[in-house]
Amino acid sequence: MRILVLSPFFPWPLYGGNMIRIFGILKELSCRGHEIFLLAGHSGPAPTPENPVVSLCREMEFYRPPGSSQRSHPLQWGLQALFSPYPYNASKFGSNEIRRVIQTILAQQHFDLILANFAFLADSVPRQMARGTPLVLDEHESEGLLWRQYLRQGSIAMRAFALLNLLKLAWFQKRLGSGIAAILCASERETEFARSFIPARVGLWTVPNGIDADSYNSLLTAQKDSNAIILCGGLSVFRNRLAALWFARNVFPAIRREVPDAEFWIVGSDPNQEIRDLEKTPGIHVTGTVEDVRPYYARAAVSVAPYRYGEGTKLKVLEAMASGVPVVATTIGCQGIDVVHGEHVLIADSEKDFDHHVIDLLRDAEKRAHLAGAARRRIEEKYTWKKIVGDLEPKLLALAKKGQG
Repeated sequence: MRILVLSPFFPWPLYGGNMIRIFGILKELSCRGHEIFLLAGHSGPAPTPENPVVSLCREMEFYRPPGSSQRSHPLQWGLQALFSPYPYNASKFGSNEIRRVIQTILAQQHFDLILANFAFLADSVPRQMARGTPLVLDEHESEGLLWRQYLRQGSIAMRAFALLNLLKLAWFQKRLGSGIAAILCASERETEFARSFIPARVGLWTVPNGIDADSYNSLLTAQKDSNAIILCGGLSVFRNRLAALWFARNVFPAIRREVPDAEFWIVGSDPNQEIRDLEKTPGIHVTGTVEDVRPYYARAAVSVAPYRYGEGTKLKVLEAMASGVPVVATTIGCQGIDVVHGEHVLIADSEKDFDHHVIDLLRDAEKRAHLAGAARRRIEEKYTWKKIVGDLEPKLLALAKKGQG
């Protein structure tokens, strides 16, 4: 198949879960012999020929993402979205330039399939030009379910903003449903939710997040030389910052009292000043952007996923499981991943239970080894990209064949 892949960013380096998912699926489709044309948001220098993404693509083209020339305060984006007819993500990341570039590409080339990452990119595909070419949306996570969480648990301002976005989203999803052939959902929960508003003719397929397990093999025998606790995630994302702040302020102090040499490492790009200020607390380290997270997993004794909000599946949990690092997570932190509390991970939603589980693991090397081994086996059984894309490929081929017909 000739596949046009639409991405809001160039998927390298693999700084966050969205990049890992896009790169993993793109790489596996390319390795299976499909021709990839990548259109990505990118405002930096052109990737070098040695870049891993370059070798996977037959062609690449870039558009300038909105706001790339300046860093805008989240409040500015919020106000912009408030007065836009589109829901938050579509108003923040969509642009007329994206539509123009896609229109030019479709006028010049034919594709068997268009794979759009995120709804705003699927909405940017001109329906009249894409007619006959199946359009598949990879949703990454359900915006509807995520805004419902903010509506239930957020501040008064956040709840009002969430309600407004849910109203806009209802119109936006109806509009999207008229032009999409299939939607990829990251969990069964999201697939079931989407069935409530997506037309019956649209395919709804659960495609979980995955991991390149082989790239983490060297970490399985790494010697842990410290009581390091790690949290990985892009810190430009509100819920990632919230998770780091909650753990640092509400959980880590109790751990530090019981395990005086415990350290908390926050590994992720774009930390704001509030996150940076956490380094004033003894034992807390903020790395900022790193080229490779694996050296941090190599020395970590425990990985934490203390998420209070979020949908989809957390790739940072899969990373830790693949790395042989035991995981303590909230229910939201490990939702969508087929794991059992006490067997593959430890699950805790209260501050007291969370610090208890982390302290227990720091003190018990045998328990750490048991959890890490079972978690790695679960990755190999269910969460490698080879298996995930292997299950998806026949559906995409059938869709492309139907489009040709």
